[in-house]
Amino acid sequence: MAVRLIIGIVIGMGIGALMGHFGHCSGGGCPLTANPYRGAIYGGVMGALFAMSFGGGMSGPIETVESRALIHVDCAADFERYVLQADKPVLADFFSERCGPCRRLAPVVARIANKYEGRAVVCKVSLDAAPDLAAPYGIRGIPAVIFFENGKESERMVGLRAQASYEKVLESMLTK
Repeated sequence: MAVRLIIGIVIGMGIGALMGHFGHCSGGGCPLTANPYRGAIYGGVMGALFAMSFGGGMSGPIETVESRALIHVDCAADFERYVLQADKPVLADFFSERCGPCRRLAPVVARIANKYEGRAVVCKVSLDAAPDLAAPYGIRGIPAVIFFENGKESERMVGLRAQASYEKVLESMLTK
């Protein structure tokens, strides 16, 4: 991120200085073209803002958690089998690989799958592979975690939440 910022400032200063040198605003009212020094300062600020507008460097690496208990659903037949016909409570995480919050939720869902192995079914439903699964459940925002009991939706959480929020719902389903 720091390298990107420095490059943005340097390029912005260079463009601003050139515009200040070749600009024709000699009255001083134009901050960018009044003189090369003002142009360099203004260009440097604009370059820094432009460089910072490209995200990705601030968030850090996404944790990975291995889980044998986590079921990956990528078609309607698998959804029917693992979610709708399950004899245990189900947590179904509807996600997309292109979704940043979905990638952040992935290790949380994997930890939950490990913790509730044998007591609940935990699935990741890929909307990239099976986009037709979004419409029947009215999914308009992801990540969307839908809890199922006996093939019917019992609760829904849209957006990124703490692991304890998901576990609280599963616990209440298990104690019924």
